[in-house]
Amino acid sequence: MPPAVASSRRSNTIRFHARDVTGTHEMDVEGIPRGTPSGVVAQSLAARMELPTNVPWSLRNDRTGAWLKDDQALDEQVTDKVEARLTLTPKTHLGGGIR
Repeated sequence: MPPAVASSRRSNTIRFHARDVTGTHEMDVEGIPRGTPSGVVAQSLAARMELPTNVPWSLRNDRTGAWLKDDQALDEQVTDKVEARLTLTPKTHLGGGIR
C-alpha cells in the first residue's frame, strides 16, 4: 500500500499514514482538523485501532524519528510538503525514581 502524502494544497484538515509500534494496525487517516494537539490525535488513533485507551499514547514522525509534542498542534509538527508517516507508541517510563 503506498504511503499517504500530506495534502499539497492547504486545507482545514491534515491527512497521514499511521501504524502502531508493532505494525499490527495500519491506516490512512484523513480529516484531522488543523490545530488539533497531537496527544488528542494519538488517543483517538488508539481508540480507532482498538488499542487500550487507559494508557497514554504518543506519536513519532517516522521520517525524522522525532517524538511529537502532545500539547502542540499536529500540523505544526508535520509539514505538508513531505510524506507523513506516524507511529503510535505507548508512553513508557523505564526506571527513574526507583530507589
